[in-house]
Amino acid sequence: MVKKKIIMRLFLIIIFIFYNTSIFAEVDTDQWQDSNLTYKDLIDQGFEVKAYDINTITTDVGLILVFFVTVLQKEKEVYECQEYQTFDGNMKTLDMSVVCRELTQPYKRGVNT
Repeated sequence: MVKKKIIMRLFLIIIFIFYNTSIFAEVDTDQWQDSNLTYKDLIDQGFEVKAYDINTITTDVGLILVFFVTVLQKEKEVYECQEYQTFDGNMKTLDMSVVCRELTQPYKRGVNT
């Protein structure tokens, strides 16, 4: 009886080890790659704004976080630009960053894709 329990536990441990090593997420499946281009660069190259969204969050300490997302397209090329701004209670900009990402094929294909 004790031998069966030991064998069963050993079997479960081995299964657990093999199962855990095979489920790591693939890090190179993102379809959006960072770009050095800016809004102006993209507009100058003929890209058109296709979609735009804005979200605002007000914190308990009075900061206002504003997130802008813009999708630009030229033929089959698509970029998504994200702008993050932090304002104080007087609407003075404390921080701002912009990143534009290009839609690409993933570096490696994901599960069942």
